[in-house]
Amino acid sequence: MYGPPLPESTDRTRKTVLPNGIRVVTEHMPHVRSVTMGVWVWSGTRFEPAEKPGIAHFLEHAVFKGTEKRNAFQIAQSIESLGGYLNAFTGRELNCYFARVMDSHLPVAVDVIGDLLQSSKFDPHEIEKEKMVVIEEIHGLEDNPEDLVSELYANLIWRPHPLSRPILGDAPSVSSLTRNHLVAYLAARYRNDRIYVIAAGSVDHEALVDLVREQYDFPGEGHPADADVDGDVEGDVHADVDGDVDADVRLDSTQHKKRHKKRVLSKDIAQVHLCLGGVALPYGHPSKHALFLLNAILGGGMTSRLFQKIREEAGLAYSIYSDLDFYRDTGQICISAGVDPKDAQRTVDLIRQECRVLCEQPVPEEELRDTRSQLTGGLYLSLEESGSVMNRLARAEIYENAHSSVDETVRKLEEVTTADIAELAATVFAPENTYLTAVGPVSEGDIAL
Repeated sequence: MYGPPLPESTDRTRKTVLPNGIRVVTEHMPHVRSVTMGVWVWSGTRFEPAEKPGIAHFLEHAVFKGTEKRNAFQIAQSIESLGGYLNAFTGRELNCYFARVMDSHLPVAVDVIGDLLQSSKFDPHEIEKEKMVVIEEIHGLEDNPEDLVSELYANLIWRPHPLSRPILGDAPSVSSLTRNHLVAYLAARYRNDRIYVIAAGSVDHEALVDLVREQYDFPGEGHPADADVDGDVEGDVHADVDGDVDADVRLDSTQHKKRHKKRVLSKDIAQVHLCLGGVALPYGHPSKHALFLLNAILGGGMTSRLFQKIREEAGLAYSIYSDLDFYRDTGQICISAGVDPKDAQRTVDLIRQECRVLCEQPVPEEELRDTRSQLTGGLYLSLEESGSVMNRLARAEIYENAHSSVDETVRKLEEVTTADIAELAATVFAPENTYLTAVGPVSEGDIAL
């Protein structure tokens, strides 16, 4: 470790598995008064029935439209009137419903989120109104080239696996959803063995466990296969993360050689928006920490190679960065940029050149040291915000059935060598694992990969 040694953090994380299977995990943060609590569910888009794309996201919207004891306004008022914040999101694997409140108001947050997920009315009139809202959200994605190119990128690298599905679904599918669809999907997917209650901040673990034990139960209905699709996990999600997943989802060059590697969507806008990268690593992979460093070196900030080469030296882009997504059995790395159409090919060439340099030339020790320091600082600063701690805690529990402190993560970053990064780069940026999507005033023939 560089610089003065950092003090060892006291492990304030506790976990309880309730008799019904719900997991409750907390991390106490001294000197804060807030608590961020999230209810996480294995119910993202990869688990949707193929004929109902977008149902996971639409259900997330629909539960906020009224329960047996609260209408939509009262749901929002119950948290906002306390100075708190209530929201939710849908990902490719997970749904999360979360609230940030003062510690004394945690019982209210537990009650409100439980009410949403266990007592929603799914009034047909409200469902019809919310369909219009979500369809407008879909139209908004189509009008936002940065989001659209990312969605096209996910579709390109994952298809035909369910991970390739758009999170929002499409307008025809959303229009076709009914109350019965939502009730059946919630009963099939929202089950105790797929529910995690995660909280960080000024939280008393035993008090939260008591609240969840008294109020939360998701027994489901019928056999879970009623809502299964390729890549689903049966039973305990920790028991088998590999055995039933479509092989196409893995970082395997033999699977990717036959795929189309490029997709260009012509659109009459000022810039070309690019995504370039490929399949990377799952959350629990032993080389994950090397990938964190590789990503930061390549496109993790203003001192990154891509920012310096493409913005500072070449002046081609205002924004350029690389980002990582992790799933339980796979992952992706994506380099994103928006450029003038005449500079699109040059930008792609420069990005690929920087990727080749990472494969062929060892990262200088000084650069590796500085990048470790950058990531380490970010990790310790994140400990000051309960939402960040809750997210980190949740993903460690859900994907690894474990908890590691920030100190342990820092130690693993320290163990990564320049050889580890070069070896990983050679795999991640192999030609057969390189994909490109573009949205803007260009055609397929204007950009070569």
